[in-house]
Amino acid sequence: MEAELQQQFDEMGIEPSAAVLEKCMELALTYSINDATEFVEQWMAFSLSHLNGDEPTNENLGEFERKVLQVKREKVGNKKTTHYTKSQPAALEASSLATYGLIEDDPMMDEYVGKSGSPQPKTPKALNKQSRLKSGAAFSPASFTPQSAKRTPAADVATTNGKPGDIVDSFGHPKLIAACTWQSKIEQTLPVVQKLLHNDAPLTISNLRYMNDLLYDRCDELHDRIVDIGQALVEKKLGSTGAAECSWYPQDRHTLDALHVLHAVGMIHSDDDGPLDAHSALLAVLNTDEKCLALNFSQIKSASIFPGQVVLAKGFIPRGDTFVVEEIYTDRKLTPPPPLKVDRDVHFVVAAGPYTHSTDLFYDPMHQLLKYLLEHRPDVLLLTGPFLDAEHKLVVELAETFESFFEKMIAGIMEAVGTSTTVLLVSSQKDAMTPAVYPTPSPMVRKTYPNLHMLPDPSLVDLDGITLGVSSTDVIDHLLSQEFAANAGERMHRAINHLFNQGTFYPICPPADENMSYDSQLAQKYAQLKQLPNVLILPSDQRHFIRLVNDCLVINPGRLADNKGGTFARFLVTPTAPTATSNANMFNSVACQIQRI
Repeated sequence: MEAELQQQFDEMGIEPSAAVLEKCMELALTYSINDATEFVEQWMAFSLSHLNGDEPTNENLGEFERKVLQVKREKVGNKKTTHYTKSQPAALEASSLATYGLIEDDPMMDEYVGKSGSPQPKTPKALNKQSRLKSGAAFSPASFTPQSAKRTPAADVATTNGKPGDIVDSFGHPKLIAACTWQSKIEQTLPVVQKLLHNDAPLTISNLRYMNDLLYDRCDELHDRIVDIGQALVEKKLGSTGAAECSWYPQDRHTLDALHVLHAVGMIHSDDDGPLDAHSALLAVLNTDEKCLALNFSQIKSASIFPGQVVLAKGFIPRGDTFVVEEIYTDRKLTPPPPLKVDRDVHFVVAAGPYTHSTDLFYDPMHQLLKYLLEHRPDVLLLTGPFLDAEHKLVVELAETFESFFEKMIAGIMEAVGTSTTVLLVSSQKDAMTPAVYPTPSPMVRKTYPNLHMLPDPSLVDLDGITLGVSSTDVIDHLLSQEFAANAGERMHRAINHLFNQGTFYPICPPADENMSYDSQLAQKYAQLKQLPNVLILPSDQRHFIRLVNDCLVINPGRLADNKGGTFARFLVTPTAPTATSNANMFNSVACQIQRI
């Protein structure tokens, strides 16, 4: 036991004296603490809460004994006669967080204490689902310090723009929206088929191979992007005959001086580290040893470009390496969404993380969403990460592993939605329990549920005739923060079109977020957008929106936890809309609303 205690203290960066170790041994034996890890964790919790993290001394250990161990033994003795059977004292002795005032000593937590002594996602038989959701226990992780016990007041997240339940955006024919009950009429489970595959397999932890993104592989991938997308741009704008009649860069200097109109295919880059602007845009062209062309936009009427975008440019080179752009083409021929093949109404609910406020870990917005699900019972629930944001200021104070807390969250969600709702959970590189790489594999869960599908980021799935695309990465915000646009139309519409025309879920190069670990080899395998889906979910910090772009319904449901008032999306896909015409389209087949939580 002494060696184990010494090892545990060493892992915490503490070097106790022989006398302190002897005192720890004495306390462990006296209070029947047989696990050195448990003893040291209890000491650390006490030290952080009462001693500002001081190291153990004989005096501090005496105070620890009086305020924790003795109080704990007294509470255990009382609870044995009031709440528990004789088979449960071990669980009580192991559950000590309430002793420090970190978790309230209440029957709800008592019910959640299992034989191992740690909170477990068990169902208290005496409480129904609504009361468990109200308590918030299922999503409140153990913590070493009391700060996480400060619940965010509702007033701090209230909004002057409306109240919970308000509809803030809608799409679809008015008759279809008016006739929708937003509740599934029959219980049905939908088959889920993933379509972003490499070697006939989706991205998972088991086949993940990253941190091996070699420079020459990245160059090859960028070369292939310029060739493939460039050919598609030329084919749409010029055609094979027109392309043959054009003059193309590069040319020798004498020929360039004689040409008045020149075409070039290349990739946009920035001359500095900030957002792209009219003075920092460069064009990298293949098959030339010269440096990138500097783009001059003085002659152009409209443009919308960003770093990493493959474009077809038309203009001339008056001198040096400056390309005066007269027109710039970014649209290629797209593969349209497949026809909807549903034979029954399908109700969706979509929410995007974070699911708790930045000041606590009580997950109140998540509980409100689960209450809505209990009442409406959709056919499909789609949740995108982050579920436990690695940058949340209270994550470092958790007294349990990220994985164990995520397991509890999953258990609480699945218990609330039941077995008739198909649940899709999309991972996020911001989650504490997933690899910090994009594309991001889905997190592992030990317990399996027949209606739960863990999906990577990004994902493209077929739901019994409905093709659904989704990414938890905020690519819309990244695009808008990096692009240079002049007279280019509505910003959301053009950002979405960038994804479609570049044929990938994340076309920006280099990534807009400097903390984003972008793996080009994984992206080439698992982040391509070769065919438009029927519905595309793109959560963003930008204001929630619903857009129909190239017959693809694109939805930003907003963030469920938001200081301005969280939102989520719900939509219905129907084959027998009351507004159906001979020319069926998304407007007549889909009703969508964004609602405040």
